[in-house]
Amino acid sequence: MGLDFQHIKGDTFDAVDFVVKINTIPVNLTGAVIKMQLRQDPYDHTTAPALSLTSVANAGITITEPTLGKFKINSQIINIDVFQYSYDIQITLASGVVKTYVTGLFNVVIDVSV
Repeated sequence: MGLDFQHIKGDTFDAVDFVVKINTIPVNLTGAVIKMQLRQDPYDHTTAPALSLTSVANAGITITEPTLGKFKINSQIINIDVFQYSYDIQITLASGVVKTYVTGLFNVVIDVSV
């Protein structure tokens, strides 16, 4: 699923809720690890991502209702370079199955009032 974001550099990013379903059935996220990375070049994995979030220790992502397939990107200040980043959200289920359900562009724009 493609989902694009636009964010003003240095502002607070509002929380975004997600529900993962397959054929209307929620995916059980119990024991899952979710990660999201923003990269200037999605093909360059030798350079550190501009932003990396994970559900491990609630480091930017929280699994809110695992049996209902619900998680969220937490509200947080995002203050990275102005750029149109590529991102994805990758879920590793407790079974070891890895799925990337969400991809898109994350456009960080200049804050005029600093």
